[in-house]
Amino acid sequence: MIRTLFVDAGGVLYNNVNEETDFLDRVAERYDVDRARLARRVEEAAPRYESGASHVHEVIARLVTDGRRPMVRTPAEERWLNRTYLDCVRPHPGSFRALRELRAERPEVTLVLTNNEAEHWDRLKDAAYGHFGLFHALCSSWRTGRVKPAASFFTEALSACRARAAETLLVDDRATVLRVGAGLGLRTLHVTAPEVLAERLHGEVRALPSAP
Repeated sequence: MIRTLFVDAGGVLYNNVNEETDFLDRVAERYDVDRARLARRVEEAAPRYESGASHVHEVIARLVTDGRRPMVRTPAEERWLNRTYLDCVRPHPGSFRALRELRAERPEVTLVLTNNEAEHWDRLKDAAYGHFGLFHALCSSWRTGRVKPAASFFTEALSACRARAAETLLVDDRATVLRVGAGLGLRTLHVTAPEVLAERLHGEVRALPSAP
């Protein structure tokens, strides 16, 4: 029986902003830096802000200044980053609806947000679209201090939720994350497109056999 759902946000509840939109193009243009190089450096630096070790504004400011001038981190620039980021965010209504329906129909299942995200971006999206309210617990990277696909991310989340791996369904859009979760005994659902969660979630939860 599935008693716990671990659900990603980027690629499941929302689009992946850095990969699927022109957010980094806009940042690169504003600060006159090379877009491809910025994208590579943001990907490399992502664990710093996703784990909560650094604020995402600080990370971006350091990357775009690159030691050439003082860091660009003024209130006006931070407001611009926030507006630009949110302008690129697209929620997937069908995925929101699927989780709401599951909560109503299967109250015994614990829904847990297991997202790699900067806390600041996560809270901005929640203020705009309310995804935190879909979940009973938040175990995103900024809460656990660990970043997927590290196995320690999942062991920390399982411990925090008092969940068993064999009774947990991991919902994610990244195959590497799913492989690590499966290796730890979690069931998995690969969301390859926004409609997958709405089409398959209820069936997956009902169809999976009881844990031994």
